[in-house]
Amino acid sequence: MLVTAGCTETAPRILSPLRIDDFCGSKQARPTGIASVMTSTSDQPLDDAPTAADVRKAVRAGDGTIAYWNDQLLSLPQRAKQVGETDGYVRVRAVGIPPVSPNATSRHIYLEVRDGRAYRWFTLQAYDVQNVCVEGKRDI
Repeated sequence: MLVTAGCTETAPRILSPLRIDDFCGSKQARPTGIASVMTSTSDQPLDDAPTAADVRKAVRAGDGTIAYWNDQLLSLPQRAKQVGETDGYVRVRAVGIPPVSPNATSRHIYLEVRDGRAYRWFTLQAYDVQNVCVEGKRDI
């Protein structure tokens, strides 16, 4: 008798970013914190579609960061459908995480995702409000 292992789909892992531009002062952004904030994102659409300059300005306002990948898969079925993906995953090229207010229970983050053959920024709500700039001291 042949026994087969159960096949279940699992969500793709969030890989370490290829590059991180952080504005953390003397500290550095933590990749696990970036991944945690990114995966706490709501799939509810927000109307705001910022430019790259808008994202950079928001992130530079304090302890913020922008992390980059080559099409990191992120499960956001509604957003994926909106940008023409049929598998329920958006292809993330970058995430911008601005600083968050001390007593906040959610925050806005920015995802740059593939939309057809181009990439564009979307504003989404995330529920992980940790400061991603908490690691070590920067060597100057």
